[in-house]
Amino acid sequence: MGVSTSLYSGLSGLKAHQRRMDVIGNNVANVNTAGFRSSRVLFRTAFAQTLSIGTAPTGGLGGVNPMQVGLGTTVGTTTTNFSQGSIETTGVPSDLAVSGNGFFVVRDGSGRPYYTRDGSFNLGADQVLTNSLGMRVQGWMADDNFDITPSGTVGQIEIPLGSMRLALATQNVYLTGNLNSDGLVGTQGSLLSTQALVDNSTGLAATAGTLLTDLTDGGGVPFFAVGDALTLSGTKGARDLPASTFTVTAASTLGGVDPSADMAAWLEAALGLNNSAGVPGSAGITIDGVTGALAIEGNYGTANDLSDVMISSSGAIARPFAVAKSQSADGESGFTPFMVYDSLGNEIDVSMTFAFESVTSTGNTWRWYAESPDDTDISRVVGSGTVTFDTNGTFLARSNDLVVIDRDNTGTQTPLSIAPDLEQITQLASDTSEVALTLQDGAPEGTLNEYAIGGNGIISGIFTNGLVADLAQIALATFANNQGLFAIGDNMFSPGPNAGAPQVGSPGSFGSGTLVSGALEQSNVDLANEFVNLIVTQTGYTANSRVISSSNDMLAELLNIIR
Repeated sequence: MGVSTSLYSGLSGLKAHQRRMDVIGNNVANVNTAGFRSSRVLFRTAFAQTLSIGTAPTGGLGGVNPMQVGLGTTVGTTTTNFSQGSIETTGVPSDLAVSGNGFFVVRDGSGRPYYTRDGSFNLGADQVLTNSLGMRVQGWMADDNFDITPSGTVGQIEIPLGSMRLALATQNVYLTGNLNSDGLVGTQGSLLSTQALVDNSTGLAATAGTLLTDLTDGGGVPFFAVGDALTLSGTKGARDLPASTFTVTAASTLGGVDPSADMAAWLEAALGLNNSAGVPGSAGITIDGVTGALAIEGNYGTANDLSDVMISSSGAIARPFAVAKSQSADGESGFTPFMVYDSLGNEIDVSMTFAFESVTSTGNTWRWYAESPDDTDISRVVGSGTVTFDTNGTFLARSNDLVVIDRDNTGTQTPLSIAPDLEQITQLASDTSEVALTLQDGAPEGTLNEYAIGGNGIISGIFTNGLVADLAQIALATFANNQGLFAIGDNMFSPGPNAGAPQVGSPGSFGSGTLVSGALEQSNVDLANEFVNLIVTQTGYTANSRVISSSNDMLAELLNIIR
């Protein structure tokens, strides 16, 4: 019956508009839900009743069009609007917003993955990054060298605030200052010598092989006995020499090359005499072949000048050697001490002395000498090199020499190799030569106390010692068809059959967007548009109800015919 058909058409309109009102109500309800994606309803016509399919033109007659009567409407589909929502700053470092395409990946307790645009994350008691439901945010952790490889299986992200500790060995030191170009080029080092020494076992002048227990000045009484401790004192460039001791054994000799067994080698190491290849002069300890006396020659530069050198003994003869100085070191020079760190964060004292080495028509050359009392072998010498300046007094070149500090038996990486950067040093006429450390890239032990998240998803840990290290990287997932996702509540989605496989990668890969830290993406509901849709939907619902009521009136009239 035709009238009843209109009833069912009006009913279908009521049902469709009610479904649309449900969607609008849900959009409005979630207008302030972080990361929410609004939806819309699309209608389509129901099956049409065909009264005639029409006819084609024939002879002198034209064609007849089809005759059809629609049977109402139905809900064609509901689609989700995945356009970008506005980003609101929160100031909470664990809050994240995705700018562009992509979803955060979280896993529940069973390991099942879900996908969300809601980045309101936080750290739990286990220092794992989670959402408000306790699901664990997925990404990649850095390895022991703080390198991140954003590939392979994702896992939970840990940010161990207050528990991770880190130290960093120094690799580079940066110095600045000025070296006095108006000074004198060094031509000599200090010269010191002891009194004549005799080998008591032969009565002849002492030699390198003379046992210390046989050493005397000709008086017949040996200077030392087994177990005596020798102590060096004095100054170098008006600075006190670091303490150094030598213990006499039955095999200890006057000369030799082992600073732990031979006194001359110990003395050379304790004085920090640098006789590396290329160093001018002949710094070191020699034994006079006629008198047996020890001769001490220092390095060039007034900052390397040796004075008041004294060797004391714990034995019967407290002052066995009479050390006399016959020549002072000359040459303009400067001195700077500084501190570096080994791989465990131990403080290592280092000093560098700069000495004017040569003058040419194209520029001048200075030599640096490095010493460290924390070098684990007896010698304090840890390096030497040169720096050259042009005729304007600006840096021209330096040798590729390193400061190399032995750290044997300390549990740290050894040796500690440090490259000095001297490019900020100038060489101009001045009263003095002054050089200072401006920066070194090592650090003592520090504790992780805060973190920051970059647009690429990398979580950088900030330590109390000033170090910054990459800890982890947050992953984003993209889908070939976002409309194929279905919402499961709690601001999360799960992929449906038509979404495609998730492509998980770092932010910026696979067409994904970037992250904004300390912010949340707001709902993308357009409230003004929803209000308009409310009016249109209500109007459509009312109109369909009128169809039903009018059809009812027509049926009533039909029934009244038989009365």
